[in-house]
Amino acid sequence: MVGNVDSNVENMFKWAWSGLWWDMLMRGVIAVIFGLLVFFMPGLSIAVFVFLFGSFAVIDGVLLLLQAVTVRDEKWWVRFIQGIVALAAGVAVFMWPRIGALTLLYVIAFYLIITGILQAIAAIELRKAIKGELLLMISGILAVIVGVLLIMKPLTGAIALAQTIGIFAIAYGILMGILALKLQGFLHKIAKPT
Repeated sequence: MVGNVDSNVENMFKWAWSGLWWDMLMRGVIAVIFGLLVFFMPGLSIAVFVFLFGSFAVIDGVLLLLQAVTVRDEKWWVRFIQGIVALAAGVAVFMWPRIGALTLLYVIAFYLIITGILQAIAAIELRKAIKGELLLMISGILAVIVGVLLIMKPLTGAIALAQTIGIFAIAYGILMGILALKLQGFLHKIAKPT
């Protein structure tokens, strides 16, 4: 009887998460688009870069808050905080569009570090139900590494900085896309009668 209850709870958890595969896929697609724009156009003006980053952060924050409201598992608060951090970073750069390059770098770096840590925490919860949560953990660790590198080398050239952020966003987006497709696969498995 207890095993059956645990199985039902696990299936409910899987259903809730796998139902949001499209949300993760959207986050992945947006990250890849942002990364490609930044990587292949490294000479963007600060104003254009601020607009691109701000748009990315706001959209990512809204999607994370949507996840936090829709998936009420034990770690919903992690996604809520991550969404607030993303929104705050995006709104900050829009409110101060003439932000200096160094200040923008620190906003991006702290955004990456905080969201990376929170994403790793969410991956730990997700491992209870789904194989492949390692992708979420890797993307979180990758975000922390890039954030720390930006803080350690703040005076790296603008082109190198743009390309680093572009490569990260592309890799992050691909990992999120793969995870989204894995979650979508779980939806089909759970929906099939046993």
